[in-house]
Amino acid sequence: MKLFKYLKIIIPSLIFFVMMEIFFANSKAPDSLIVLLLISVLSAFWVTRYKFLPIILTVMFTLGSVLFLLILGDISIFSLLGLEQLALQQENAFQHFYIATSSVLFALTLTGLERFFMQQEQWMEKKEVKINILDSGFNLNQTMIFISIFLVLSGSYGIYIILDFPSWFIMLILFILIFLSTAYLTQINFIKSKASGIHLDSARNKTFGLYSFLLSFIMVELVWALSFWPANHLIVGAIILSAYYCLWNILKSYLKNEFSRKIVLLNISFFMLFIGIIILIQDWQIR
Repeated sequence: MKLFKYLKIIIPSLIFFVMMEIFFANSKAPDSLIVLLLISVLSAFWVTRYKFLPIILTVMFTLGSVLFLLILGDISIFSLLGLEQLALQQENAFQHFYIATSSVLFALTLTGLERFFMQQEQWMEKKEVKINILDSGFNLNQTMIFISIFLVLSGSYGIYIILDFPSWFIMLILFILIFLSTAYLTQINFIKSKASGIHLDSARNKTFGLYSFLLSFIMVELVWALSFWPANHLIVGAIILSAYYCLWNILKSYLKNEFSRKIVLLNISFFMLFIGIIILIQDWQIR
């Protein structure tokens, strides 16, 4: 049984690695992108025994990984669109290292899903729940959502700069993805609290759609404001991720009835400190 448990994670991760390499080697193969998305959906089903909620995380990570790979260089965005060769060329070794790293992160994503949703299933069946495994699964899920948001935002913004896409199109994509990410985090936070025996205000947690909309709107407005800065996609992605991290911490404390002025000030201070560091080290030239 333990071997099968590991195979559920290893096999999809190896397929993910192979398909990322194929996509990198042949930029005229959009079918490999479809296969990657299909892998992300099927692996989420397989690991969590056909639950739909985890699909959000695996699809988000896969999209982010592909978008970020596109702006690393050597793969040609323009050839994908039937245009001329993209001018961003780097050593192949870096792209291969990125693909290997993203495959490991995909395996960690599946591990987090398996730990969290299997413990949630134990709770639904009125069986003993291992809180330490549930917590580690929740933390892995939360971490991978943050990584996915950074990859999606950086990749989308990089393509927006390079290809001069209409801003409304990029903003719409980002709004939808951040909405889904927030909805996912809100739901697993509610599940974790209930499985841990923590009573939450159900009225607050049932309105997760409203919170997801508000956070998505704030993030899109921030991306729009940052589009006027002469900053590259990595800087923009880092700023948005730090803002989202702070806002999510504030929202999570509110949902868990732990909201306080101290938490708000702590997160705002962290964000302002991060912005200050970025302003000091950034040369404000798009690379």
